[in-house]
Amino acid sequence: MPEIRGLNLKDAKKTLKELELDINLQVELGEDAKEEDIKIKEQSPKPGIKVNKGSKINIEV
Repeated sequence: MPEIRGLNLKDAKKTLKELELDINLQVELGEDAKEEDIKIKEQSPKPGIKVNKGSKINIEV
């Protein structure tokens, strides 16, 4: 599992997609929210933990 905390949502999604991981966003975003402006505050599992392809990664923004 890579470190995605501190990345914006757009870059985090790209990173996880490249690793064939799914994202589980812990908050609803407004229609006018820009992914480039939203920073990842927390993630689970934590960086360094081995995960399988297709695993759901929980993120908080």
